[in-house]
Amino acid sequence: MGLKTKIKNDMWHINYIIPFTVKYLQGGKVNYVRNSIPVIAKLRVVKGKGSRDVSKDIRTLMEKVEMHPVEDSSFFYSLDEHKTIAVRGNVLSNFTIDYDRVVNQGFSEAADKAIAVGGAYGERAQNIKDAVWIMQDRAMQAAGKNPDKEKRAVMLEDLSQVMHYQAKHFHEALQRVLFYNQYLWQTRHALNGLGRLDKILDRVYQADLRNGIISKKSAYDMILDFMNCLSMWYTFKSSALLGDIGQIIILGGTDPNGSYFCNDLTYMFLEAQAQLAKPDPKTFLRVSKDMPLPLLETAVKALMSRTGSPLFSNDDVVIPQLLQFGMPIEDACGYCVSACWEPFIPGKSLDQNNMKSFDFFSPLDRALNASGGCTSYNELLQKYDIELRAAWKSFMASLDEFVWACDPFVSILTDGCNESGEDISEGGAKYSNYGVTSVGIGSVVDTLLNIKELVFETGKFTLEELNEQRVADFKGHRDTFEYIQSLPHHYAHDEKDAIELVNHIIAVSNDEADKYKNPMGGTVKFGLSSPDYIKDAKGMPADIAGREAGTPYGTHISCVDAAYTEVVEFAGKLDYSGHCFNGNVVDYFVSPGLIENNFSKFVMFMRASIKVGFFQMQMNIMDSKTLIDAKAHPEKYPGLIVRVWGFSAYFNDLPEDYKDTLIKRALDSEKVA
Repeated sequence: MGLKTKIKNDMWHINYIIPFTVKYLQGGKVNYVRNSIPVIAKLRVVKGKGSRDVSKDIRTLMEKVEMHPVEDSSFFYSLDEHKTIAVRGNVLSNFTIDYDRVVNQGFSEAADKAIAVGGAYGERAQNIKDAVWIMQDRAMQAAGKNPDKEKRAVMLEDLSQVMHYQAKHFHEALQRVLFYNQYLWQTRHALNGLGRLDKILDRVYQADLRNGIISKKSAYDMILDFMNCLSMWYTFKSSALLGDIGQIIILGGTDPNGSYFCNDLTYMFLEAQAQLAKPDPKTFLRVSKDMPLPLLETAVKALMSRTGSPLFSNDDVVIPQLLQFGMPIEDACGYCVSACWEPFIPGKSLDQNNMKSFDFFSPLDRALNASGGCTSYNELLQKYDIELRAAWKSFMASLDEFVWACDPFVSILTDGCNESGEDISEGGAKYSNYGVTSVGIGSVVDTLLNIKELVFETGKFTLEELNEQRVADFKGHRDTFEYIQSLPHHYAHDEKDAIELVNHIIAVSNDEADKYKNPMGGTVKFGLSSPDYIKDAKGMPADIAGREAGTPYGTHISCVDAAYTEVVEFAGKLDYSGHCFNGNVVDYFVSPGLIENNFSKFVMFMRASIKVGFFQMQMNIMDSKTLIDAKAHPEKYPGLIVRVWGFSAYFNDLPEDYKDTLIKRALDSEKVA
């Protein structure tokens, strides 16, 4: 079977790559679908409410999975690539459990509260508690076979505390994070993050340091070992593309009292990620104008390792947007992210923030095809607004078709579920919002503003003839296409018209989002970034901004002919209020030599950019020459890492169209650097 093989079974579906043997139930009989290579199963939406109880199957799974210690590690971490569970409904993914809760209390304490609720909810919780007991016991049995006496003793001591006690030591806390990360991957929770580890681990780190149990050097070595464990099973963990894994470590951040939190661990995780030099796990640094300058310098040095990490999230912009959305200050300041960059409140949220991608250009295509008789730019914009509203209504209605799999484990660790006795899949969480991404807004802005100039201001073309040429992909009119290509872009430039148009589109979208409630009473969030800028553009006709039919849309908040400073100025003037805070990422390439030769200046650029007010930012520290040579001679670059969407991957693992897009973006960037 090839990559496009679909698993067809009426009882369940899968929505991500499964490079392992799949276990499923049919007619009470256990069956296996064995695959020697990854299989992509197309998402099949399950109709109706709720899903079958899988808690007993999870308990059985933990009895069957094979466990083996990782060689040369002081931690126990093991995944069985050949067994998982069958689930009706969409399995929660793109999220982060509350690791603060599992580090600072035993699992039994949380599970017993759920069991006490009684009924079906309590019964499922009991089964999950049993499953975690079994997993702990079997992990200890496997760890007991480690031939290294010292490592064996440490593993057994750490694992023995999981069920009943809070972690007492730094190494034990790291082991506990790995234990629950292992559980999530084994039970098909894809793209699961790791939370604010510098803050979560601060208690045990400081205590061990104070008592002489660890040194800063030994703590750093533990972090390096921990992150190396997480980097394992790269193919097994990958989702839509190899490297799309979602194991993000959140660092730094503004506290409710307004002070900026960071500690030794913040620096250590950044430095360890750079030293490890692997695509995953990734680091995500929450920045602020009040952050220490040495931390920003450390982050820029980490960028120079060319792994694509860290991604920067601006607390001075993000937190106010969470507050205006109605979140209390404690939740807003405690935000983590989903698999890429979408704000997510761990331990309180169902929020599925990567459900679908909205295409802003598609309604413009329809508006242009019905634009006959338009006599002004404003009239055309009104037609677009009508189509945009209709597109949002249809798009949001499609979100209601999603049904979430029953998830008693995550429910146990989520505020609201134990109190209400409702599973997280039924709306038991404090927050049950949906999140979507978007593509094509750059094509919309450039097309509309080009039409404004070429049709309604200079009269160089009529709207009808320009649109006819566009629909025909400018066949027979290459002179027109080349002329349009020569025009400067507007999107991501610090231009009043472009900024006002983007904010107008956001306002219309906000107005429609205000009307939406999902089946659990939550609403919808959207952002101006998406991983689908290549896929969604393949079936779309050309725009009037230099994009040919089927070729990729622009990437996130970026532009091929705008300098870094201008893109940041543009991003800082966008209105992220209302529902528009589901990830808004400035994305660009930087030549390695630019930072190496101008380190202090680049740090100052980053500091100034934070004050200007970008929402989020990521970058590739890479030059076109390297990428071009790597495509031609992959054997020379086995470890070359690039930033793709909100994740990093080995360049050699990417499909050809992604390689070509990255090369083009690097070339464009070098022209304006």
